[in-house]
Amino acid sequence: MLKIFRVFLGGYVPNTEKIEGMGYKILHIPKPIIMMLNSDQGLGQIKGTTKKVGANYSPVPVCCFRRDNRKLLWEIKSKPDGTYAFRNIKKDLECFVVAFDPNNQYNAVIQDKVIAK
Repeated sequence: MLKIFRVFLGGYVPNTEKIEGMGYKILHIPKPIIMMLNSDQGLGQIKGTTKKVGANYSPVPVCCFRRDNRKLLWEIKSKPDGTYAFRNIKKDLECFVVAFDPNNQYNAVIQDKVIAK
């Protein structure tokens, strides 16, 4: 018997009784799936906090680059508490991280030789 699998992602609340009544099974995946589409991606991550004169500061644009070829890997904004996390980076990849002051009062801050863990 040929079974067809369908995946429905986010944005609505499904009618589970109807779906199960049609013979489908519902799988609850507790963690997001990480897809590795190129050699820069993997199970590593880089975390940090943006600060301005010692206090947490947000939202701040933060970029992560490969150190060996200066390729931009990810660009995000820090969370309201100033923290940021780059995920889906190849473990042990050497990077540098650049944070930009959105108000243009301070120069960009660079953290060099950061290793994805």
